[in-house]
Amino acid sequence: MSAEVDTGTDKQAAGGALLRVSSQKISRLMDLVGELSLSVSETVNSPDLLEGNGDRTDFEAAAHRLSMIVREVQDAATELRLVPVDEVFKRLKRMIRELERQTKKKINLNIVGADTAIDKMVADRLYDPLLHVLRNSADHGLEGVDERVAAGKSEKGTITLSAAQVGSEVQIVVGDDGRGLNRKKILEIARKRGFYGPDEEPESSKLWKVIFEPGFSTAETVSNLSGRGVGMDVLNSTMRDLRGRIAVDSWEGKGTNVSLHIPVSLAFLDCILLRQGTHLFAVPVEDIAEIVNPGIENSMTISAGSRAEMLRLRDTHVPVCRLETYYGNAMPDLKPLTDTVVIVLNAGSKLIAVPVDEVLDRQQVVMKPLSGVLAKVRASWGCALLGTGEVALVLDADRLAAGGEN
Repeated sequence: MSAEVDTGTDKQAAGGALLRVSSQKISRLMDLVGELSLSVSETVNSPDLLEGNGDRTDFEAAAHRLSMIVREVQDAATELRLVPVDEVFKRLKRMIRELERQTKKKINLNIVGADTAIDKMVADRLYDPLLHVLRNSADHGLEGVDERVAAGKSEKGTITLSAAQVGSEVQIVVGDDGRGLNRKKILEIARKRGFYGPDEEPESSKLWKVIFEPGFSTAETVSNLSGRGVGMDVLNSTMRDLRGRIAVDSWEGKGTNVSLHIPVSLAFLDCILLRQGTHLFAVPVEDIAEIVNPGIENSMTISAGSRAEMLRLRDTHVPVCRLETYYGNAMPDLKPLTDTVVIVLNAGSKLIAVPVDEVLDRQQVVMKPLSGVLAKVRASWGCALLGTGEVALVLDADRLAAGGEN
């Protein structure tokens, strides 16, 4: 480790010294903090202590203080790996002049929230996917000078690159004031590729998702900027690896926004723990809309042959997603909704209802990615290691809503 000492005022020397530390060492520290967290949790929840007799008030107070200290150490270690997203934005800004030259368009790049902190591991992987989005905005989104003037717009198109922390996520938006996505053309190609039937008219929020499919392109000619059908699917794959999600909004003649939602930290995750049968699951807190105990009036079944269930939630009907259909060895007799606790999850632009036997606890868990043959486990971000020594599968609400596909 090499040190960079601030040579400014005494105050700076005392409180503003800088240390240059390799990201590998920070990652090692994060791993050790995770192991420490598990060890502490395993100790304070030891069956030998829980089954013991006598007054454990002092021990429980000490264990609580220790847990709080470990949580603070986790937060401090997480902050060590945070860097301003400006590190990525500056590299993208340098590309604008090149994009102007290649597209023969006038482009103004507006940057907002460059000081937003993001995990270094995320920042290292964001440049290439964001560059693809920027190229699409310049090549497909923004009109040429003559077309913009005819539409009553300024000659110079604007691309806005913004970042902000929203709860436990960082939201990065690439927006342009161009022509918007061509719904007719995208739907035509989606039908040819079998994503939709010839008479289907999907909602725009669903249709836009097909642009992230491998090989999908609306470009009529191939250039060094676009037309190969790669780029947006790379973004989709990267976001999946980062436990992130993508949203697209587009307005005809007004522009398009591509929003990336990424966890602030990849090492620790604030979750609700669930039990379904003998299986343990974890759901990120920010994905949960509400938890309900349904009555008979809240449950309904449609298309009896396929046993499609709906949860009646106030003035809406929410499709029910049974975990047994994904993770059970065989389909048992499913419990009626009235005998379960239902977790209502935000899955993109819609809700899904997931019945479980029990809601166990809220914990900050240590995340571990699934690798090897386990990497293809359906509708999962990875596994959560619990202080009890058990492992819970972390559910991905978007993929559950899409039928569990990876």
